[in-house]
Amino acid sequence: MNMYVFYDEGKSFKTGSIISETENNIQIISEHGKHIKIKQVNCLFKFDTPDPLALMTEAKNLTKELDAEFLWECSPKNNFKAIDLAEEYFGHRPTNIEYVSVLILLHNSPIYFHKKGTGQYISATEYAISSALIGIEKKKLIEQEQEHLKTQMLNGILPKTIHENAELLVTSPDKQSIQWKALNSACMELQKSPEQLLLSLKTWPNRLILLKKKFISANFPNGLDFPKASNIKKNRNLNLSNNEIYSIDDKNTIEIDDGLSVRELENGEVEVGIHIAAPGLGIEPGSIYDTNARFRASTIYMPSEKIQMQPDAILDEFSLDKGKETPALSLYVIFDRDYNIIKSSSCIELVKLKDNLRTNHLEEEYTASNLDNPEKDVIYSNWIRPLWKIAQKLNSSRQVNRGFSENNSYVDFSIYLEGDTNNPDTIVQIEKRRRDSPINLVVSEFMILANCLWGGLLKKYHIPGIYRSQQPMSRVKVGTIPLPHSGIGVPQYIWSTSPLRRYVDLVNQWQLISIVENEIAAPLFSPFRNRGNELLTIIQEFELRYSVISNFQNEIENYWYIKWLIQNGIKKTIAHVIKDNLIKLIEVPLFANISDMPKNPRGTAMEVEITDIDELNCKLTCKYIQRSESI
Repeated sequence: MNMYVFYDEGKSFKTGSIISETENNIQIISEHGKHIKIKQVNCLFKFDTPDPLALMTEAKNLTKELDAEFLWECSPKNNFKAIDLAEEYFGHRPTNIEYVSVLILLHNSPIYFHKKGTGQYISATEYAISSALIGIEKKKLIEQEQEHLKTQMLNGILPKTIHENAELLVTSPDKQSIQWKALNSACMELQKSPEQLLLSLKTWPNRLILLKKKFISANFPNGLDFPKASNIKKNRNLNLSNNEIYSIDDKNTIEIDDGLSVRELENGEVEVGIHIAAPGLGIEPGSIYDTNARFRASTIYMPSEKIQMQPDAILDEFSLDKGKETPALSLYVIFDRDYNIIKSSSCIELVKLKDNLRTNHLEEEYTASNLDNPEKDVIYSNWIRPLWKIAQKLNSSRQVNRGFSENNSYVDFSIYLEGDTNNPDTIVQIEKRRRDSPINLVVSEFMILANCLWGGLLKKYHIPGIYRSQQPMSRVKVGTIPLPHSGIGVPQYIWSTSPLRRYVDLVNQWQLISIVENEIAAPLFSPFRNRGNELLTIIQEFELRYSVISNFQNEIENYWYIKWLIQNGIKKTIAHVIKDNLIKLIEVPLFANISDMPKNPRGTAMEVEITDIDELNCKLTCKYIQRSESI
């Protein structure tokens, strides 16, 4: 005859067939056929009849007839044994089934009874029971509210509380909240993501608004408005440059960070001035302007709109707008007849730009053939032609330093909206510009030159700065040590030419200003010292923030690229192979995977058909048609 044991596993009661036992332990075969060892102290009783399955089944059925509240009234108010309470309740020595039924009830009634040991319990106080019952009722009401919210959403109704918390529900939801549990439950039933369901309920007018609100909610919890700031630090008297200075920017740019001047010297040498807006003269480190710019990290650009890093008061004071006398940090570089650098110097001065030129107005005129032909009349020729020649020499020198030619033949895309930037039906215009266009080359080469020479100036005076470096075949790294940047082909490189729209540039400008103003004594006056860790903290904060901003900008741009394809009815187009089955369209810089595409080398041009556009996730489904000779 088999002998069984009924024991307390802690969280539940179990049975098993006894194999052997000692004074302290029992070897058993569990209900699932496993050989296990249990302690004698956890054993409640041993039995041979009925079999374990019948025991548990009949005991559970009997438990349904018991009343926990009545049993509580019958129980002692101090510690008691379950076997004694069962005997009191049934009026006789309980059978195994009766005993187990009481054990199950005690175990499943934590409001009325608390476990104090194997087979032992204590009755809860009236106050504890009352509090627990209130809690149960409250939980029941919460569950009813949660179910009500879920039902409303399943029926296409947007509950007010869901609408009020919508951004948080898709950015950083409190997963213990009623709103999230109701939304998540409805999503599971409808097999939709929270964004998909909330968009279908018209929480936001369209996905474009959702993208923006998500980003703002997660990154600007206090809103986009600038905090009230103190007065801007006024500059002492500065000399006014008499150079003829122009800036070149995109047509939507209002933060004019940089300008260029050129002057031929008597001995055939050429002096180029690189003039950078100097908000570092008016913003005190640690001020509200500094704190705000550090938090924002960068101006955030979206097609035909942006979120500024600096408030209008700073832009009005320091943007290099034409006709206005504005303080600038200027770098003057003198080149010989062969456009080799002879020397450079830096100063703080007032500049007055003659004009703010726009790339879209000049690209057709400033072509390589026009600039190389002295007989061709081009606007501001005495300014642009020497800059063009020097920029080409600078570029060639960098390529030699790099050890291989830089591919600047690819295209930059600019998106312009003809209407409301929050309306998904706004007409989208896309302009393409080759990276190697003369305008691009002139601006980029002289900004690279300034960032290289000023990085060297920080190094010379032992002033810490924020450098960007790259070892061959490695990723770009940001740090405080002036190391070579192999990808650009320069001995050191900093960001310093966009201080109105990038915080790292402002930090480096403060350090440069300390050198211009104090020269050899600069280490005593620079805001950030060699032994401090503040720059490393700034780098960590900036890198994290800048990555989030870049991802958001890509999301918004991809949204409008998708809209452009739809508006123009693009069904078939040319794409290039990036890797394996990954392609990139040439009309707009969107990527897609084609599963059935024949294997082709990287860069292969092919004709593809766009078979589906997923506007919500900005994804394309494409089908391979054939290889193409188009470029």
